[in-house]
Amino acid sequence: MRKPSLLLLLCLICPLVWGDARSAGTLSEILSRSQLMCASAMLYFNPAERRPDPRGLSATYEHLNLMETYWVQLGQPEAFAQPLRAIKAVFDTLDHLPAAERERYPELIQQLLDHQQQLHQAVSVVYAGAKPDPAAAELQVQSQALAALLLDYQIRLYPLPRKSGLTLTPERARDLDQAIVRRFETLLARHVDQAELLTKIRASYLFVRPLLQQAANGRIAGSGGAEFYLNRASVDLDELAAALLPRAP
Repeated sequence: MRKPSLLLLLCLICPLVWGDARSAGTLSEILSRSQLMCASAMLYFNPAERRPDPRGLSATYEHLNLMETYWVQLGQPEAFAQPLRAIKAVFDTLDHLPAAERERYPELIQQLLDHQQQLHQAVSVVYAGAKPDPAAAELQVQSQALAALLLDYQIRLYPLPRKSGLTLTPERARDLDQAIVRRFETLLARHVDQAELLTKIRASYLFVRPLLQQAANGRIAGSGGAEFYLNRASVDLDELAAALLPRAP
């Protein structure tokens, strides 16, 4: 007897409205937000930082809260519940850990990343069966791409116990970068009425692009710099995509 596919199982247990563009947009945003959440957490919960920027904590908390909100909006699919609960538990431990125990940050961040990968995989499988709105789809994909490069960048900077399997290969990072550049051109041509915002988002990406490229090639310098530019850029793209979706009846 053949085993049912993971996609089929998820379709059966996830009470989503398949084919609904708004649900697809929500799934896409979870994919982006989960990566942004980990990137922000690594920025704030860094054992080398004696005075971490509080914006990193605020961003982590915001992304996590929104992910939980979106999970509820999707009907609380069981496939996402376990990794989401695990992410929340690790974040709660990090948030309440005394500063004197900051040496535990890396092991907890490692757990956070592992759970994020589990959530990302589960959401990706469901997203593959969804039908995003054509006008919003490329904006959503661009948001995911920026979030992926930011997460890769922060992982390379962070003192993790284990990075194997968590970072992009130089070739994959290069391909993703080139796709992002091309996609900005397409987006600017298709969304002329949003040219000012898209131009600003592209400028943010191009500003930090050298840092991302250096990190992808193993040339790490400094302690960050891309976080607040790409975090905002990814969120702006998702907000623009959401504005293009048809209103719910």
